Amino acid sequence: MKKEAPAATAKRLRKYITPRHRRLIVALLIGPLPRETADRVAGASNSPHYIRDLRDKFHLNIYTERVERIDRDGHSTRPGIYHLQADSRELAELLISSALPDWPTPDDDTRG
Repeated sequence: MKKEAPAATAKRLRKYITPRHRRLIVALLIGPLPRETADRVAGASNSPHYIRDLRDKFHLNIYTERVERIDRDGHSTRPGIYHLQADSRELAELLISSALPDWPTPDDDTRG
């Protein structure tokens, strides 16, 4: 099966992107995103669900780095840090630009 170009993928998926997806994509384009921060950015306590959506539905390559941490109770934990991979940056940028409303340009004088 032939791989679809990023612009065509973004156009096809436009109607499915939600504000939570969009906020996560913007944050991932800025840089690595710890899971706890992803919850705050998404506005939901289940950001892993939305990261999975970005991977499965929107075809973004997002790597989860697991880091060793000690929590406040002295227990070892392995929280995740999400990284948008370079091969997905173009599609991510197209997805968030296509999620914006179609604003009229200065040349589109609709005032009559």
